[in-house]
Amino acid sequence: MIIKKCSGCGITLQTEFPEKAGYVSEEKFITGTDILCQRCYRIKHYGKHQDIELTKEDYKKEVEDAVKKSDIILAIFDIIDFEGSFSEEILDFLREYNSIVMINKIDLLPKTIHPSEISDWVKGRLEEDGIVPYDIALMSTKTKYGVNGVLRKIKSFKENATAVVLGVTNTGKSSFMNSLMEKDKSTISKYPGTTLKSIKNKIDGTDIKIIDTPGLIPEKRISDLLEPKEALALVPNGEINRKTFKPDNNQVFFFDGLMWFRVIVEEDEKSPIFSAFAAKDIKFHVTKKDRVEDLLNKDFFTFPSKTEKDAYYQKMKKETLTVEAFEEMAISGLGWINVKRGPLKIELSYPENVKIVIRNGIINPKIRRNNEKIKKEND
Repeated sequence: MIIKKCSGCGITLQTEFPEKAGYVSEEKFITGTDILCQRCYRIKHYGKHQDIELTKEDYKKEVEDAVKKSDIILAIFDIIDFEGSFSEEILDFLREYNSIVMINKIDLLPKTIHPSEISDWVKGRLEEDGIVPYDIALMSTKTKYGVNGVLRKIKSFKENATAVVLGVTNTGKSSFMNSLMEKDKSTISKYPGTTLKSIKNKIDGTDIKIIDTPGLIPEKRISDLLEPKEALALVPNGEINRKTFKPDNNQVFFFDGLMWFRVIVEEDEKSPIFSAFAAKDIKFHVTKKDRVEDLLNKDFFTFPSKTEKDAYYQKMKKETLTVEAFEEMAISGLGWINVKRGPLKIELSYPENVKIVIRNGIINPKIRRNNEKIKKEND
């Protein structure tokens, strides 16, 4: 029996059941090369998505098998939704295997942030979890910045290495593969679960083999609480919404209608100043606390949608937090705020089980000044 696999998602092709994964016409199956299954073809040419009956455990098992066959892991994280892509499953692999950590979408960060600052910040986050990678690569799969640098890093590790690409859904794995291979081969989609099976490719002119794997499905992201079509708008791609705010006591800041917080300013304190970052379709809004319920009940916000509102707001919880100056509060699957003048004391309303992280700021002028001081002293 002849076995062929989809060149886009890696699924085994079949000709009998059009409604199931891997379907192609019999003619294509017999005569075609580099065949796309019906699902990948529709995604690629029409942007139409088809759900596949694979579980989170199916994806995880596929990734585990690929890792065991590799020499080094290429772990890809999204710098714009770092907490959403910083999966414990991936961290477990990084603790056990050699790795190159790839940080995608750095082109979406403010141009004032130097690449070395991003690299140092990532290195610090990894060290907190006991991870020391072979190297760190900063890149943008959209502009192809840094992609060739990854190839050089693989070669420096081992000339004939087999490398496996790991990442959660929507971090840019397939885009990275296409850029590295210089071929439009892997199916690219913002829908989760596009790649279904591991796909091995050899890079032309080298002895290096790259295995693309299905995206691991993370937990605790706000984006995963929405319907797939709604969730797409929360995936940063192309540009981000960035604005700075100086709210007064008891004013409420909204990340669209998805989460919000009331600002608490003591009498002897100055109003905090912070910048908010999210995908471009997310609306930032500041209002008085007595207008919160009115705005939520009306159609003022885009997210969550009308049909999702009731279920979404039933899962809300409140928590009081303090974010100091130069720290950030990151909301997995949504965005983050960077505190320029603090402390920022808040009463936060957000969906239960969503990951909220208080962290050192990626944008941290205090660390930048210290580094500049050290550099001057060493010159």
